[in-house]
Amino acid sequence: MTDYTITAGRSGFYPAPGKDFGGNFVGSRATFCLPSDLRSLDTNTLAIPGLPITILSASPVMVGEEFFGMSVQQRVNDGLAGVIAKTVRSHDIANGKGRWKFIETSRRFYDWTDLDAWVNTHYAAGRNLVFTLFGTPAWASARPTEANAYSSVVNGVSYNLGMAAEPVNMADWDSFCSVVATRYLGKIKYYEVWNEVNYQNNGTGTTGTKSFWTGAYVKLAEMVRRANQAIKAVDPTAKIISPSIQGWSATANQASETFFTGMMSASDGASGTMKDWVDIISVHLYMPAPNKIQDLAGIIDRINAAKATAGVSDKETWDTESAPIAPDVSTLTDDQAKMLIARSMLTMAAKGIARHIYYQYDHNTMGVINRPQITAYREQIAALLRSGSILSVSRFADGRVAYYTNSGLMII
Repeated sequence: MTDYTITAGRSGFYPAPGKDFGGNFVGSRATFCLPSDLRSLDTNTLAIPGLPITILSASPVMVGEEFFGMSVQQRVNDGLAGVIAKTVRSHDIANGKGRWKFIETSRRFYDWTDLDAWVNTHYAAGRNLVFTLFGTPAWASARPTEANAYSSVVNGVSYNLGMAAEPVNMADWDSFCSVVATRYLGKIKYYEVWNEVNYQNNGTGTTGTKSFWTGAYVKLAEMVRRANQAIKAVDPTAKIISPSIQGWSATANQASETFFTGMMSASDGASGTMKDWVDIISVHLYMPAPNKIQDLAGIIDRINAAKATAGVSDKETWDTESAPIAPDVSTLTDDQAKMLIARSMLTMAAKGIARHIYYQYDHNTMGVINRPQITAYREQIAALLRSGSILSVSRFADGRVAYYTNSGLMII
């Protein structure tokens, strides 16, 4: 009960100091927000001026094990000891061996060694595999001398040039997509087209030297269409995941949002647009520096608004890559990292994100492989989210997350 009668200028109830989250006096009614009210915040409580709480979900929150994902860099760590990870993603496996460039080393000649190992281990473990179609080989690139996020110069020799460009001959792309789908038929179900396409890109081309994608919307849309057609000709049950977008903001109409709507409406080179060829929407939910977890719910709201504008509200949203960043986990204490990871998982689940893939289990600065307190707490929150015991989830303005169960309120 949050409402109390005011008699002779005084409320019939006053909470003990520090035992409420705000109050309001309206006419003959006093309203206080008490811990028990977070089970279901009513209209009067939400009207309290300056209330530092936002409802993330007023309904019970429960996810399946497929919600929890993890990417792995080194093949020796594919067992993912100590963590639940029903979904895994290929991007940035060790030495770039999951990229087109390192698989099809020359036209129609392939090196499957590392990718076979990745696929077979995770498939045997019963995991859902996301393969990221990314990284044009120099022999196929429309701009083979172009710098990108992965290019470098060592002792005067340039490496990995041209990898962020579209292929000069789209038939090479068609062939690669078809060959991958054929080789891993029944093992890989999810295909993500490219990585972080809006980083240093404005939709017409690159704006820097560290882009992951250096082409225009229309070429990207054509590649999505052709990937869909090539892969589903082999496996009609396969799902195509949209190019991932990073750098989202809780403020409307920022660059990531406009890039997303622009690419979704871009011509596919035939008679449709990109949105006609995607089954799942990919985003990267890295938080604004310095790990502003309090922005995450608003970011997801803007993603949903962008999906509505683009006409893809009916499609699931997957966070295919994120982790605490700036600062990374390596510079955080166990308690700091535990809170950020737990709050992120609770927020994403409460706001309807369908899957969350942590980047990366064994990364040198973001990894958790040697942080047992962090992984144990992640497992605790994962069990909670799978249990069905969470009745509601709310967020405090300072980033803390509150969830209510039949045992009462917990704030982390």
